Amino acid sequence: MKRLKQAKPVAIILSFAVLLSLLAGWQAKYRNRVFPGVSVAGIKAEGMDKNEVEKILQEKYKKMQTLKLVSGTNHWVIGAGDIDLKFYPDETAEAAINIGRKGNLKTRITEIFNALRNGKQVNAVYSFDEAKFNEAVSVIAQQINIPAQEPEVIPAMQGGNQISVSPGENGQEVNENLLGQRIRWHLSGADSQPIELPITLLRPKLTAKQTENARQRALRLLGKKIKLELEETRQNWEITDILMLTWMDLGGDGWLEQKISVWVEELALSIDRPAQNANFRFVESGKVEEFKPEKDGLRVMREEMINKIAETLKKSETVNEEQTLAVAIEKTKPDVSAGEINDLGIKEMIGRGESWFTGSITNRIYNLKRAADLLNGVLIAPGETFSFNKTVGEISAATGYKSAYIIKEGKTILGDGGGVCQVSTTLFRAVLASGLPIEERVAHAYRVSYYEVNYQVGYDATVFQPSPDFKFVNDTPGYVLIQTVYDEAKKYLAFELYGTSDGRKAEISKARVWEVTAPPPDLYIDDPTLPVGKVVQTEHKAWGSKVAFDWKVTKGEEVLQERTFYSNYRSWQAVYLRGTKVN
Repeated sequence: MKRLKQAKPVAIILSFAVLLSLLAGWQAKYRNRVFPGVSVAGIKAEGMDKNEVEKILQEKYKKMQTLKLVSGTNHWVIGAGDIDLKFYPDETAEAAINIGRKGNLKTRITEIFNALRNGKQVNAVYSFDEAKFNEAVSVIAQQINIPAQEPEVIPAMQGGNQISVSPGENGQEVNENLLGQRIRWHLSGADSQPIELPITLLRPKLTAKQTENARQRALRLLGKKIKLELEETRQNWEITDILMLTWMDLGGDGWLEQKISVWVEELALSIDRPAQNANFRFVESGKVEEFKPEKDGLRVMREEMINKIAETLKKSETVNEEQTLAVAIEKTKPDVSAGEINDLGIKEMIGRGESWFTGSITNRIYNLKRAADLLNGVLIAPGETFSFNKTVGEISAATGYKSAYIIKEGKTILGDGGGVCQVSTTLFRAVLASGLPIEERVAHAYRVSYYEVNYQVGYDATVFQPSPDFKFVNDTPGYVLIQTVYDEAKKYLAFELYGTSDGRKAEISKARVWEVTAPPPDLYIDDPTLPVGKVVQTEHKAWGSKVAFDWKVTKGEEVLQERTFYSNYRSWQAVYLRGTKVN
């Protein structure tokens, strides 16, 4: 037994020695040559040196100057130059030579053995311009793609009970992702054979039976409607028969849930509202005076409404009476009710911002006051992020705003809500003074004279819906109350922020201005719609510049906020329309 135990280590050592000897012999035989079993881009390269591999690859790559794509008897070509296709025979040959020669001893032995037993394919190293490649594939796809024509119900133009159903037409489209994979596979193997285009058939066309079934269903829905009611807001909506027809799954007996979902989402957006806290006015006595009651928040339960509508639609096919549905909603209670007057932590002013609007047109002043009134009394909970756009809501003629000058797409034009940016600018200044963290602020495209009255250039914040927005965070332990101060006689607007001071102090540096550019020369444009001699100014000149100011908020020795606000104002030329019309 003892001799047997001693023999085992000896056997292992001898086996290892034999293995090393074989490896050394193998390495010597194939010194600087490709090991057996290794193929390069589809070519058996056993025993070749690097130069030989490169030479064969170069010959093969000459056949890869075009990629031929076929579908039936049709074919298309993508040239190597079209996509900046390049092959790298040197790198490919190097990769083949390195099989079994890199890594530790175990790795090299494993690679040599696996290549010998299973074969090892080394792909061609190549590159191409990804954007040009995608464009070339897209151009070919556009020549082949035939859009399917979806079936549809067509009611009679004059009404009545006449219904026809268009069965639709089938189409086809190239699977561009799969085509890209096939092309890459051919390039990896330097395979010059034609590439079959993967084409997917689109089959929405109805059979004769499906067409008649859809027509009968549509006839049963004519003249029907579904009424939706929301008691909380005393609103109601109607789903008409024409709308029902567009929701039918014409190939079956069901309904297109995706279309119903889109409609429900639009409905929800007109109903959803956050809970409204009771609104208060801070007075000198330190009390909070209620002037608006709290409101429950409402949110439409989307999935439940989709299911209820689908069930009612199905029922409408078999009953004649009008169907009525209650809108499914969930309610959320406000955080602050009128009974919590003294528990909000509103104790003192923590920030104030001002602006003046002398010279504003009537509509601009109206819009400014309307938006400022909406902010008056707003409470911001601890940890809450305030959004100007969300709080003010939709700004349009539908919500009571008038047309005044706004900055849009590089021009000063008349638009709904002109003047609201002065409100966001004034609030921005109050938040700067308070030291509350600012999450989002965007400067105006050019300097606006209103904002530089008693203020330096650069202390402004523009808003537009849905973006840009002005946002800040209440990171204090108590609520923050926004108070509006408005004096039309003095053309003055201010916001005061009240809460509980935690000792923080805000430092705002003077504005730094550089790269000042003069306005371009005034531009006069002949306008044949204006009478000769009449000149109308549509754009006012403004100097361009880059501006920055620093903002630092400290609490004792601790720095809470430190950042630089940048503005990049473009120079603006005055534009005049000059009348040329002769009566």
